[in-house]
Amino acid sequence: MSNKRSKVFFCSLFFHIVVVLSSYGQTDTLLLNYEQYTLKNGLDVILQPDSTVEDVSVEFWLRKGISMDKPSQYGFAHFFEHVMPFGIMDSLKRAQLKTYRTGSNAQVKKDYTRFYVKVKPKGVGLALEMAAGRLMAGTDRITEKRIEFQRKRVLSEIDRNAKNPQWSAPGGMAIYKGTFGKNHPYGSSGYGLIENNKNFKLKEFKERYNKIVYADNTVLFLVGNFDVEDVKKQIETYFRNLPSKEKDHKIIKPAKHVEGNITMKAPHPKDTVQTMVFSWAVPKWGSIDDSTLKLITSILDTRLKDKSRFPESFIKTSVSTDMYEFGGQFTIRTTFASVKDSTQIENLVLDKVNEFIETGVTEVELKGAKQSEINDIKEMQQRLGFQWSRTELLGESFLFTGDPGFYVKRLKKQLQLTREDVKKGAKKWLKQKPFRVLFISNKKE
Repeated sequence: MSNKRSKVFFCSLFFHIVVVLSSYGQTDTLLLNYEQYTLKNGLDVILQPDSTVEDVSVEFWLRKGISMDKPSQYGFAHFFEHVMPFGIMDSLKRAQLKTYRTGSNAQVKKDYTRFYVKVKPKGVGLALEMAAGRLMAGTDRITEKRIEFQRKRVLSEIDRNAKNPQWSAPGGMAIYKGTFGKNHPYGSSGYGLIENNKNFKLKEFKERYNKIVYADNTVLFLVGNFDVEDVKKQIETYFRNLPSKEKDHKIIKPAKHVEGNITMKAPHPKDTVQTMVFSWAVPKWGSIDDSTLKLITSILDTRLKDKSRFPESFIKTSVSTDMYEFGGQFTIRTTFASVKDSTQIENLVLDKVNEFIETGVTEVELKGAKQSEINDIKEMQQRLGFQWSRTELLGESFLFTGDPGFYVKRLKKQLQLTREDVKKGAKKWLKQKPFRVLFISNKKE
């Protein structure tokens, strides 16, 4: 190609990209105003000030999660999240922090564990002191008494969530093991095995604390209404003595797609509906195929809302994608009342997937899916911290790519995708037969 023709081609491509992006508004306005820096001990800090909101979210992530559990430990990362100790804090300060607190929680995911508290601006210093205390509590504050207290809570939580087979301990294990393969780091659910949760010992919790709680393995987030310079001084005061050591960052090999069908009894005795889950192993967060599959999710989810082809016992279907640092999962979940309709429903769902692969999408569907992605980011930006929040936008971008603003680059990739790109992506990843689990309820027909 000559230089002249190259310039013409480049200008045409640039014009096309600008037109595509401008038709959805200025995507750069979706980039949050953040500052990222690292303390001398290796602690990463991300600050996202916003004086238009009332509260402040203080959250820290440990760069280890479910994926570090070996088969004999399945469920341990979640149990450890419950047992993670608090440091020593003056009782008056603790009581004062409680008056400022407007929310708190913790969660373990495949690649990280997070601890979150939301406070009024006057409580920022106390929230930072508490977070630092947890990271420097040491193993002496992990006791048999604390473990047994949390064991009751963990087992109660597992029993409570068994009402949804997909989230239950045995159901989750079946789905993830089937999707990613036996002994794959992503092949375990958060709850793991119930028997394991009944038997974890004190020594294991102390070993895990020493293995994952240190400065280089931690990211601290502050999001909301705070004074940046004042907060920086407090962070230096509270976190500078946090011990550091060489970061251990494990690379996980991509999963090999698994095909198979499993039928199992619904885990909860009071379950009254049948649940069928189809699952495909797909690429990692931030890849071009990740961007494509997110659009496919939105379009296919809308198509499967049409009940006209399904039998009367059909209730609903939802399509979702969960992307992790080294791989992902594309899932279709269907519920229905009569087990005798399971084969018909399975065939109809897979027919819809194949139809998508063969015929692709319309321009209207594609534009709607892209707008949905923009709306999702806007919705996440309305939340200060924890799940479906600004912290997740910045945090997963940073953990998985090293760039807190990568979620906007990811969005721009999506907005440039064509109908042909989406069709090719569907064929590449969904042409394979999915791993399928059918949960049968105890309801007698």
